[in-house]
Amino acid sequence: MGKSDKKSKKKHKSKRKEHKEKHKDKAKKSKRQEKKDTPPPKIETPLVAAADSGSEEDFAIPIALMNSKSHAPETPEEYQRRQSQIRREVDPVTGRTRLIKGDSEILEEIVSKQRHCDINRKATSGDGDYFEAQSFAAAAAKRRKPK
Repeated sequence: MGKSDKKSKKKHKSKRKEHKEKHKDKAKKSKRQEKKDTPPPKIETPLVAAADSGSEEDFAIPIALMNSKSHAPETPEEYQRRQSQIRREVDPVTGRTRLIKGDSEILEEIVSKQRHCDINRKATSGDGDYFEAQSFAAAAAKRRKPK
């Protein structure tokens, strides 16, 4: 070890000793006790910052956003509640109505024979209309395109 290394260690020890003496009077508390004793900090944000004041804007995250549930993982109960919801959605392209459970599971609906025929007739005509529109659009685009 060189002389400079010894000097830097002595400086470090003396600074550490000063720090200990400075904070010696504070009683040691566990983190839980500190949380119970201290009230939550109040953040005051100015509504409009004065242009001539020269102060920097406060970019702190609001406490309400920090404590929101959106950043936490989903609990099994929340997942089950979301997956148990069944809704009807209409396909905007073909006009078919589907039962969708949760996020994306498609369910079959038990219906009478007459209702099945009506659904099939509507779906087939919707499919035909969609195909016809696509065919005409493709043909029109082909005609417009000069060679």
